[in-house]
Order: sequence, then C-alpha cells, then structure tokens
Amino acid sequence: MKYCQIKGLDAKVARIALGTGWFGPDNEEVIFELLDAYVANGGNVIDTGRFYNGGKAEIVITKWLEKRGNRDQLLLVNKACHHYVDENNVQFPDESRVGADYITEDLEYSLKNMSVDHFDMYIMHRDNEEVPVEELMDCFEQHRLEGKIVTYGVSNWSVNRIKEADDYCKEKGYLGLSINSPSFTLADINKPRWYRSVYVDADYVKKNNEMGITVMSWGAQGAGFFVPLWKDMDADAPRDIKEAFFTENNFKKLARVKEVAKIRGVEPINIALAYVLNDRFDVFASIGPRNKKELLSSLKAQNVHLASEEIAYLELKSPTL
Repeated sequence: MKYCQIKGLDAKVARIALGTGWFGPDNEEVIFELLDAYVANGGNVIDTGRFYNGGKAEIVITKWLEKRGNRDQLLLVNKACHHYVDENNVQFPDESRVGADYITEDLEYSLKNMSVDHFDMYIMHRDNEEVPVEELMDCFEQHRLEGKIVTYGVSNWSVNRIKEADDYCKEKGYLGLSINSPSFTLADINKPRWYRSVYVDADYVKKNNEMGITVMSWGAQGAGFFVPLWKDMDADAPRDIKEAFFTENNFKKLARVKEVAKIRGVEPINIALAYVLNDRFDVFASIGPRNKKELLSSLKAQNVHLASEEIAYLELKSPTL
C-alpha cells in the first residue's frame, strides 16, 4: 500500500481508502472478507457515513471492528449533513440538512452507533450556500477541540466556498479544512448521478492542494465505465450511468485507456485509477469493490506510474502517445 499525509493527522493515510456505501448485514461474510483483505494489504482508511445504505453500513462495520479489535490501527472517515435517507435507502434530497446543528446531530449519532470515541476525518457530505461558512467551521473546530474528531473537511463543495472557508479558518487560527471529497475521475460527467454531487477536473484539485487540502476522490474508477462494463454508446446500461458517462469523448477516453492498459500489461480499470492517484497531485481515492477479487485488482493501480505524455493522451489533449 502507498501512503500520504493529511494536515492534522500524525498517522500515514492509505492512498486507497475502502468505501462502504453498499455495506449491509445481508452481505456480512463477503464484507468481512473484503475488510480483512484490505487491512492485510496495508489499508487503513475506512470511509463511511451515517446514511450509507440507509444506515446499514455503520452497523456491519461496527460489528467487524468489535470482532477484530483493531479500531486503533485504522482511520475512520465519517460524514455529516447528507439529506435524509430512510432504512430502505429512499432519499429525500429536497430536505437540506446543512448546518451546525446537523453536524453535531450526525456526529453524536455515529459515535454512539459505532461505539467509538472519535473519527479521524469528519466531512460535510453536502453544501448549502445559504448557510455561512463561519457557522460550519466554528462547529467543526469546536468538535475537534472536544476530541470527537481529529481533522475535518467537506465534500461536494465549489472551490469558491472552500476558499471562503479556508480564509475564515486561517483568520481564526483554526486547524482548517484538511480534506475535500469530490469526484475526480478521468471521465467527463455529462449529468451528476446524485443530487448536488460535484465532479471536478485537475484544475480544481490543484487549487485545493494549493490551500493545503488533500482531495479524497469518490467515483475515481467511473462507476464501472472503465472496467469496461459497456463497449459503446448503444450498450444497455442503467439510466443514471448513461446520463452521466455516455458521451463520445468518454468512449474515446475508454479506447485510449484500453490501449495504455495493453501496453502496460494491466487492466483498464487500473489505468483509470492510476490517473487519479498520479503523483502530480495530493490525492487519495475511496473505492467501492464488491469483493476481495475486485479489491486486489484495484490495488494494482498503485504500481502504475503514468508519464505526463500518457496523461495528456488519456485526457484527449494529445493525438498520440
């Protein structure tokens, strides 16, 4: 496993975090095997949230943590301010839950639900620009000083709001934002798959890094687009996948990913993840493999170091390698 450092954390941070959005008790055996394999391969970042899979993800992770007794060896990422999701995973995006009270409510709930005394990284899942950044950052810093969180950050925020929050934290002498979690991927996104989710490009990542903020990308592998699960524009795919990824440019990128993968002797999905993890930026990725085999396949991306010429080619900025 490769590692990076995040402002405010003494521990090294695995550059591939394990996303848990689909976790639930019905898949406990597969999930335990997946978690065990992740840790055995040097992984130490478990990425979850109160409303993941209708609240079921925290339950199965907690059971695994208690059985393995390894909480102190891991970094737990949790999140606040997601719109309400019921136990059947039905979402209610029109009901904003962004504010200091929601940060505290979600934090206290998840600490108790997971039987832990702190989270290593605590992130706002969404934004509402009508809520002042001062209110949100004051709340984060208060909980950090209480020892309930070690570092804090945001997800799905515009770079202008991040800059506003960063400036305020510096003015107040706070730790400030350590992490931002948008979706950074090689694919161009035609339509976001989820309400108010933010997909970003290299320039956005660079601006975050210049503020000392590490980016944790979700959706780095393109939700299966670069596996590849679909071969052309006419392929049968879920509606949200088609609306997000099915463009002529993305299929051109897919063809180039497959070409570079063949030259490199790896799977296309490794090239897509290697693009995100390339050392040009301070980035790590949260991935959501469904089993041990998929995890081990994804980990191979760490050993693929793309040259600048390859990156330009994959981005369609260069006609040839």
